[in-house]
Amino acid sequence: MSFLSASARKVTDVRGFLREAASGGSIKYAAEKGARHVIYIPYVENEVTNEDGTTSKVKQPVAISGDVHEWQTADGKFKACICMHDVINKSPDGSLLNDGSCPFCDRVADAWDIYNYRKEQAEADCKLTGEERKKHMEKTLGTFADERKAKAARTYMYLLVAKFRTDASGNAVLGADKLPEYDIKVMKLSSSRVEKIQQQLANSGCELTGSEVVFEYPAVDDKRLQVSQSTTAPVFPGNRFTDKYPAVIEKINTDVAKFDWEKIDKSFPEWSGMSTAAAKNVVDAMFEKWDAYKLELQTNPNAKYLEYVTNTPVTQPSLNGAVPVIPGAAIPAPVIPGAPTGAPVIPTIPNAPTGGDANNSTGVFGNNGGITI
Repeated sequence: MSFLSASARKVTDVRGFLREAASGGSIKYAAEKGARHVIYIPYVENEVTNEDGTTSKVKQPVAISGDVHEWQTADGKFKACICMHDVINKSPDGSLLNDGSCPFCDRVADAWDIYNYRKEQAEADCKLTGEERKKHMEKTLGTFADERKAKAARTYMYLLVAKFRTDASGNAVLGADKLPEYDIKVMKLSSSRVEKIQQQLANSGCELTGSEVVFEYPAVDDKRLQVSQSTTAPVFPGNRFTDKYPAVIEKINTDVAKFDWEKIDKSFPEWSGMSTAAAKNVVDAMFEKWDAYKLELQTNPNAKYLEYVTNTPVTQPSLNGAVPVIPGAAIPAPVIPGAPTGAPVIPTIPNAPTGGDANNSTGVFGNNGGITI
């Protein structure tokens, strides 16, 4: 088979091709700047055994969940992986890939130790007082918390939803079968987000499964703000697309039944997983300098952890990015356009006192030409 035969896809519907091209063909649900999304939450009915031994049918969302470790690489790239705690996994040849331990979990305590080390240094270096000190330390410690190399896993639900296609007026776009068109997507939701949506639906007399929910996103470019500032609202019975076009539910359920969760790792890389050994290599590289400091500390009580360095005490806040002028500090001479460069010529003054070392003076600007906060 030629590469063309193996890789080319036949176009059977131009509109479908354009929709796939626009969305990237991904199953991952994504927020959209200034958009209004109408979401239907499909479900399955399963029989469960109650505490008294009786059985009953319950509606269950089509979803999986996982605890996720998230971190940033040295070059600022976001990474994530499903927690490996209690996961036993073998390769096809029988080799042990995951032994039930999680190197990320094992390093959470070290990450907090680094935070506390930096906190102690920042508090000692900061010479601000009162409200200025409080605000500076709150911002600084918030940054330290965000920069932790390893964090406890966060629980996420990966919920299968049907996202209806709507026109500019918010009406359903109908297909050739006169039913609303939709896309099957996977929505990644934190436990707190799920709780908020669940409570909102309950307050409206609805339940999560089988409901329609409107997600509205602000017209901002920052993806984080699009999510954090978004609003949700239930669609009440009678106004739902699934009430106006009841046959669409059967069509959605048919597609849901065919959905293959094995493909989720292409849209959510955290589900690709990694072996215990590979994860250990990742965290050991992140904590290399901390481990070296801890080792040196065993023989040298004056050892310093130098991965994060603050050289100069903070004595005044920086206003709008300007370098504050500190009384008594050496002030660099201004640069005058057209002036000759090189070392200045200092005139000799008769009977001037001698002595001292002009190269021995120090100022708050140090060798890096700026103040470190």
